[in-house]
Amino acid sequence: MTTTTTGSHGAARAGRWVGAVCLVILALVLGIGSIAAVFVRNQVLNTEKFVANAAPLADDPTIQAAISNRISNEILARVDLKSLATQATTWLTQQGAPPAIDALVQPAVSGVQSFVRSEVDKIVHSSQFQNVFDAALTTGHTAVVSVLTGSNVGPISTSGNTISIDLGQVLAQVKDRLVADGFSLASKIPSVSIEYTLFTSDKLPTIRSYVRILDDVATWLPWIALVAIVGAVLVAPNRRRGIILVGLVLGLGLLLIRGLVRILVENYMADLPPTIQSPQAVENALSIFLRNVRTAVTVFATLFLLAAVFALLAGPSRVATGIRRFINIILDGIGGALGRSGIPLGPVPATVAQYRRLAAPIAIVIAVVVLFFNPSVATIWWSVLWVLVGLAIIEIIARAAPEGRAAAVGSGSGGPGNGVATTQPAG
Repeated sequence: MTTTTTGSHGAARAGRWVGAVCLVILALVLGIGSIAAVFVRNQVLNTEKFVANAAPLADDPTIQAAISNRISNEILARVDLKSLATQATTWLTQQGAPPAIDALVQPAVSGVQSFVRSEVDKIVHSSQFQNVFDAALTTGHTAVVSVLTGSNVGPISTSGNTISIDLGQVLAQVKDRLVADGFSLASKIPSVSIEYTLFTSDKLPTIRSYVRILDDVATWLPWIALVAIVGAVLVAPNRRRGIILVGLVLGLGLLLIRGLVRILVENYMADLPPTIQSPQAVENALSIFLRNVRTAVTVFATLFLLAAVFALLAGPSRVATGIRRFINIILDGIGGALGRSGIPLGPVPATVAQYRRLAAPIAIVIAVVVLFFNPSVATIWWSVLWVLVGLAIIEIIARAAPEGRAAAVGSGSGGPGNGVATTQPAG
């Protein structure tokens, strides 16, 4: 009977672990989909966030050079400088100028071309260009949804596998500046539409389909992923090991996905058509557009891996108990020294010792709030550092009172087999 009961218990335990693993894998898949869906909705379908995401394009030197070259070529193509210079020298020759004046045609044309390119480059590198660029993005953002569904609205347009932006507004600014600087021929430049390719991919139609699906489920998918994560921990026979499982699988899985995305981008860059004049500008544009996705993936991966590490340190392994024992000895020593120092602490140590169990939850809540408003890997590490430092200070103050050190010993805060009970309170 005992053997049968033990076998049933073992089978049930194994079944729960299988269920936990399945839920973790489901959570990983849903988590990846959630990041993509939220990015599409918040970064693409939200005007403020979209402009903030795309605005750095105007500050990238490679992209600035590509745009400057494109606008300069458009201006020079619209104004036939050589023909105008030839007509001018012909008229001067007819008025009695020496024939040698014809030799001045090419230097004059080159000088005007250099002047035009210099003026365009000044504008592209000015704050005025950033304002025009942001205005174009803001005005055109209402067309983003249409772009993702294959229609054309505003300055942003799509044709087959290409997404472009109309730089006509920038050309108008350059034209006005050239006229103001005395280059009256620029007034003849008509108002035209200049398409600048932002993104090209044969998979764009497929991406549009996925975007529509992801946009529909963006609200609920993160919550479903969260339920799967919590379910995996609850289904696992051992909660702490469940946290370790979730942390390692999701953390390493997200880092793997980040690496795969990088490989896909590299393959895309390797297959760019020869018509692309500045592949480096395309690569920089992709890097700027995807930076928030990379940040989100890295932040979540870091959080999950940290959860796994802390769960491991809370376990009964020899390394974990040794670390906890070492920390407790140090805290006891510093706290005891503080209590014997003669500093008039009054009832502070006793009060802190009484309420110190609230310190960790409060510190974690504060760290989560800070991370919510400034999600980055640096914020995570600084938050962990300050939480640990803050908790250490609270423990030291609490252990400055004899009852605080006794409570630390009696509570078994070091975990099973940590040896804290054998450590004599300092003083």
